[in-house]
Amino acid sequence: QVIFLNSSKSGTAILASLAIGDPTLAVYAGLGAYTATLTAQSIGLNEQSCRDGLFGYNGALIGCAASVFGPSFVPVGVAYTMLGASATSVLCASLNKALSQPQWTWSFNVVALTSILRMKPLEAVAETPATDVAATSLSNSVGVMDFVASPLVGISQIFVVDSALTGAGIIGSIGMYSPKLGVHALGGSTLGCLVGLLFGADTSDVIYGLWGYNSALASMAVGTFFVHSREAIALSAGSAAASAALFGALQPLFGSLGAPCLTLPFCAVTSACYLLDGQVPGLRLAKEPHSPEKNA
Repeated sequence: QVIFLNSSKSGTAILASLAIGDPTLAVYAGLGAYTATLTAQSIGLNEQSCRDGLFGYNGALIGCAASVFGPSFVPVGVAYTMLGASATSVLCASLNKALSQPQWTWSFNVVALTSILRMKPLEAVAETPATDVAATSLSNSVGVMDFVASPLVGISQIFVVDSALTGAGIIGSIGMYSPKLGVHALGGSTLGCLVGLLFGADTSDVIYGLWGYNSALASMAVGTFFVHSREAIALSAGSAAASAALFGALQPLFGSLGAPCLTLPFCAVTSACYLLDGQVPGLRLAKEPHSPEKNA
């Protein structure tokens, strides 16, 4: 459900894809999803939502973040994952009551940033001096194929993984569920990377997929919740570009705090897109959101 797939088969394929890029992260993601779901069930939250994975996906992302940004000592990382994942379930229930639209990944952002802003995991990276030799080496190592693969890496970065193979596996998993949604995902990530290049972003940020993942999520959200139309396709592309632009604005701000901006750009842009229902001719929310093929 992180990427709007209501399918256990696709979920299993995505977990296997994560294991290709980072086996430890895949374990943490699974642990987070199960912990969040069990927490929701134990406190009596909506059973159908639990079965559909709607209380588990934020927990999965907490596991991904804990694996990458959390403590390296495994027992502490596991504890962070389980506590954080449990908290997302409670926050999800609150947001579902308060919001008139899906709560996207707000719960993940709130819970994860509560810890990440305190630990400042990117601070040490920012303080590491870059030598001219290292810069030259990076420049020489970047080739055309790195840019070609960057949209796939952007897909993998949704789960905080840096792997084009993982991204390809995730696209395949999406295609099993909805081929057109796969096009939204890859197209959104591609547009995000292009916006990064147009904005003069650091080359390494683009090829590592950092400009693509929020855009892919926003594009997929439009494809999932709106009735398929030319206007919806245009909104999908526009949301991808807007998410990348907002990422470009938030990245240096959060970077100065030693933290990533996670999926805040996606949440903000998609929330705005959702409110366009009925405001623009041709843009209409699906009565039973599923995929571009089935929305009506």
